[in-house]
Amino acid sequence: MLESLHTLGFTLSAFARPQLGRSRLKRYQWRKLQEIVRYAAAEIPFYRDCFRRHGFDPASLQNPEDIRNIPILDKRGMTELRESFSREEIARRHLVEHKTSGSTGAPIRILRSPAEERRLNMLRWRMQMMLGLRPGDRLAKVKTTWEPLSKQYDRLQRLAGKVGFLDARIFDCFENPAESHRQLLDFQPHVLSGYPGALVRIALTHIEQGRELKCLRRVGSGGESLLPNQRQILEEAFGVPVYDVYGSSECNLAAWQCDETDHYHVNDDGILLEVCRNGVPVASGETGEVVITSLHSRTMPIIRYRLGDLAEAGPLQCPCGSPFSTIRRLQGRIADLFDLPDGRVIHPFEVLNEIVVEASDWIAEYQLVQTAPGCFFLECVPRRPAGEERLARLRAAVLAVLGPTTTLVIKLTDRIARSESGKLHFCRALR
Repeated sequence: MLESLHTLGFTLSAFARPQLGRSRLKRYQWRKLQEIVRYAAAEIPFYRDCFRRHGFDPASLQNPEDIRNIPILDKRGMTELRESFSREEIARRHLVEHKTSGSTGAPIRILRSPAEERRLNMLRWRMQMMLGLRPGDRLAKVKTTWEPLSKQYDRLQRLAGKVGFLDARIFDCFENPAESHRQLLDFQPHVLSGYPGALVRIALTHIEQGRELKCLRRVGSGGESLLPNQRQILEEAFGVPVYDVYGSSECNLAAWQCDETDHYHVNDDGILLEVCRNGVPVASGETGEVVITSLHSRTMPIIRYRLGDLAEAGPLQCPCGSPFSTIRRLQGRIADLFDLPDGRVIHPFEVLNEIVVEASDWIAEYQLVQTAPGCFFLECVPRRPAGEERLARLRAAVLAVLGPTTTLVIKLTDRIARSESGKLHFCRALR
């Protein structure tokens, strides 16, 4: 009963905070940051030892500039922290375990208490409501069905359905797109969300059949990079706004796309998100790696953790008037940077821009794989026949970026293989 009251109080305050303005939101974030850092130092041996090794005293955390003195945690450290939990402790405390997709190597396992899980899920529900989800709506999620929802989230979803607040259903992202489309026509969702690659396959079927999802108001993308040509296909197919959500197993919700500016609103009362270079936050408009601190995770604290993503920092407050801080653009994984024979290191988006310009009208999806330092393999799923002239233009555009010391093989295919989690990685580097 007491925990239910705590959850209710957290929910009410979470919905109220955005209405109180930027200064109140910042004060709340700062207080929660100090609390989690001091708790980790006092109660978690891993952090106590880590802080001592790096000469960091939690008592010195007096203003935001002091945050850069907190040591940054990498995947090796996160694995060491997870391994400090025994199976017996996990079972005794009924901890919820999440596994990352492992796109940059071995997956990381994250532990949270049921109460922490409820709080993070509530912040995600709040985001959905901000983006227009209404009581009584039907929500369709295209994702893996073999990976069970956490018990807490599953319970929350079933309760929402029983009281008529929300009818949420999962559609298998590995299902034949024609069958998924048939099921969606029967369900007639108000909101459709999922991995962009899976949504695009359904969208192409939708365009071919010319049927109508009469109730659909929004399409949400998440779990993998939403590419410009994918957004174009989704908007063409469904004729509704498409919004992108940035999240991770480590913190649940990180940020979501603003309706007015296309910036991403950071979930400031759930996390502290920094865009850093060499551990120091960059200025607005500059690119760096994403570093997060989860403000509500005490079971397995995540403090200044390097996610492995690149982003462009945005204004400290969104121009739309929302109190949340922003990131301007997500730029994929650091591990996906291409090391070229001529000594250059380029981001896949440099190649992506050329593919979008040259082939967005005939390519549905693609994957660029670096098979050797100077060798690349581009696999494409065409929406319509390409022709030799189009292929030649695409090859020339991509090689103009990669340089004369590289070779490129282009293959047209009906389907690009997904990862075990159902995600499509649009590029793979040798790193």
